[in-house]
Amino acid sequence: MEEITNKDQDSLLKSKNESRDTQRPKIITIMCALYIFNVLGIIFVPFSDKAWSIGFWWPPYLGFSAVIILICIYGFWEMKKWSIMLYLAFIAVNQIVMYSIGRTATLIIPGIILLIVLSQYRKMT
Repeated sequence: MEEITNKDQDSLLKSKNESRDTQRPKIITIMCALYIFNVLGIIFVPFSDKAWSIGFWWPPYLGFSAVIILICIYGFWEMKKWSIMLYLAFIAVNQIVMYSIGRTATLIIPGIILLIVLSQYRKMT
């Protein structure tokens, strides 16, 4: 029967810790930090008269959008592939909603975010 030595245990522990300590790319860190400020803006919009003038459903929709975006940011921060799929679904639904009320949503910011996270896709789990 083989005995596990301290050296073997240390190497096993080290290999487990190395997989957890994978560095998040700085571009993802910066993007998440900046996107949080965008979400803070979304959180306060439902309390404005302009938001209520669009419709009674618009402020709750904005609140729901803020929650979804926060979940996506968390996934980006944790380098999870599911966050990209959720973000793509959110962008698609948001475009449909905006089109249905006769407005167009710019895709510049979502496009930049998608380019950034897709450039790091292979590093995500």
